Amino acid sequence: MISLKKQALLALLLLPLATRAQQPDTPASMMETLDRGLVVVPTTYGKCFISWRLLGTDNQQTTFEILKNGKLYVRNIFKTTSMSVSGTANDKFRVVTLQDGVAIDTTREVSPWSTPYMQVKLDRPQRVNSKNYFPNDCSVGDVDGDGQYELVVKWDPENSKDNANTGNSNDVIIDCYRLDGTQLWRINLGKNIRAGAHYTQFLVYDFNGDGKAEMICKTAPGSKDGEGTFVSYAATDPLILSADNTIDYRDKGSVDKGSGHILSGPEYLTVFEGLTGKAIHTTWYNPNRAGKFNQSSPHPEKSFWNDNYGNRADRHLACVAYLDGPDSNPSAVMVRGYYTRAYLWAVDFDGQELKHKWLHASVSRNQVELYDSEWNKTSKTYSNNTSGKGNLYTMFGNGNHNISVGDVDGDGCDEILYGSAAIDHDGNLLYSVGLGHGDAIHLADLDPDRPGYELLDVHEESINPYGCDVHDARTGELLFNKTSDRDTGRGLAADYDAAYRGCEFTYATQTSTYSINGHAVYSSNPGMNFRIFWDGDPYEELFNDVTVTKWENGSPTLLGLGFSRDLLSAYGSPASCNSTKATPCLQADIFGDWREEIILWSKTDSCTLNIYISAYPTEWRVPTLMHDHLYRMGVAWQNVAYNQPPHLGYFLPDFIEGFRGQDVTAIREISTAPAADNQWYTLDGRRIAAPTTPGIYINNRKKVVVE
Repeated sequence: MISLKKQALLALLLLPLATRAQQPDTPASMMETLDRGLVVVPTTYGKCFISWRLLGTDNQQTTFEILKNGKLYVRNIFKTTSMSVSGTANDKFRVVTLQDGVAIDTTREVSPWSTPYMQVKLDRPQRVNSKNYFPNDCSVGDVDGDGQYELVVKWDPENSKDNANTGNSNDVIIDCYRLDGTQLWRINLGKNIRAGAHYTQFLVYDFNGDGKAEMICKTAPGSKDGEGTFVSYAATDPLILSADNTIDYRDKGSVDKGSGHILSGPEYLTVFEGLTGKAIHTTWYNPNRAGKFNQSSPHPEKSFWNDNYGNRADRHLACVAYLDGPDSNPSAVMVRGYYTRAYLWAVDFDGQELKHKWLHASVSRNQVELYDSEWNKTSKTYSNNTSGKGNLYTMFGNGNHNISVGDVDGDGCDEILYGSAAIDHDGNLLYSVGLGHGDAIHLADLDPDRPGYELLDVHEESINPYGCDVHDARTGELLFNKTSDRDTGRGLAADYDAAYRGCEFTYATQTSTYSINGHAVYSSNPGMNFRIFWDGDPYEELFNDVTVTKWENGSPTLLGLGFSRDLLSAYGSPASCNSTKATPCLQADIFGDWREEIILWSKTDSCTLNIYISAYPTEWRVPTLMHDHLYRMGVAWQNVAYNQPPHLGYFLPDFIEGFRGQDVTAIREISTAPAADNQWYTLDGRRIAAPTTPGIYINNRKKVVVE
């Protein structure tokens, strides 16, 4: 009896190539220069798990060798980039990469970790006003150009605030660490940047193409860089240069919502050098809280944002996007507002200065103002949306607490997916679905049998009413929607059940699980937090708080690290972030093979990050997920507001079964025809007793070359 999973995998072989999801198509110019990310993890006694990267630039003829203590240990590795090996704490391993039998690179020597997870010790900021700091959202970037990622960590004070709440917060602090715990810098954003999920959206990426990542975020008078210098000193504008860095702009309680909000004073954008944290350039943050440009303004009257205490005005998002295509440098896109007015500001960094590119302003339900690179304004009025519901025809009111980025229209340039609307690469409105604000979006190839990407969005608005929708990410065409009787705060789309083709989805306020075609397939809800590649097959697992769950045929199974049945919680007292959101500090393919790593902070001392890696064996060889453009952009925006997981830009089961084996020499497991076992298939899906002629065949989900 063949399992449902094997039936699903074999069924892919019967599909005509034209209906399958696209292959990974990220241009090499968009791929960071990474090393092999070799790690060795102790598992059971005398055993280790060794794992390394296949790069997106490697060809199908790439093979590997493992050296142990300087001697050849395993040779001719074709089908995987991880395996179990014998090893102790004193052993040292290297991986050699070969193409056409010629060595092209050799890793540095690596010893096993001391524990089954990596511990990164942090420098915890001191208590202020009797309030502690805890590790919060993280990002990664290669700040020194050595091919390895460094960690950028935002510290969360106990008195951080939601925009709707009153009270002062302690300073926002951002650190950078190497994976060995070496602290590279600390940036203190000062008292005029409020702490909370919606205020500081920090972008870590190589913006000027020099091979080293920078960090860009909103700053203010009093913000200090990694060298202890006020960021205003890095400005070229004389008004910013002359700023008074001693003024406290926090409101003292003169408005209807009380103290703590920052309703006046200058607002800046600063780019920091990734290696030192030094402020390279500071400019005005656009638009300011009053919707004006390149100047400082106090908060306007209530009619402008529909409140007068900074709740809507200080809802910020941010993302990285290749707005001019793969042969250009990426832009930072800084976002202000989504409940009502919505502003998206594209900024380039040339290595010396931040430069305005364009600014999109959805100033009303039907009016858009677009400012070009010279601040010339054009206006356009819209009178419809793609859902045919409600009266939201622009970005106004259509934004989420999160954002996504991808080339959804196939022109080679990125678009900005904002929830229930989208912006084209040039700042123009691409479309408005019009179903209003929501808490979560998921952009991916959700339905591999439709061309292009789809987007799942959940809704807090009664337009739909509430519930969720799935729409075409290119056109905004509403594919289907589900309704609810109340605010729908969460939803998830991922391919977590092999019994159904394409992604499954679920959302809050109901208990069912749906196929991507909108049909209820289970009466239970598996969870709505993060998706993750963890156990080694091409299907996704579910990640919530500190647990990873395998969901198959309507049944959940808790997973651990792969070498025992222990859960993540058995190692290092892990804790999630952001209260009820229960999100990791970061989830990304940081090192090792193509599976994702999980970063959680430790409750033991509140100043350690635990990085968990899956040590489940996998028979699949997949390029690092960080070399997929959609996924890498997702890691860059993951820390923004209500964190969401990154998604691949292609449908992994189709990539593995439908494409990888087409290039002949990827796997050579046998050199003569095997005995009949009634489990052989040709590449076009015909079942045969046994191979009798040279070719490529499928046996137990493996591709085999018979010569």
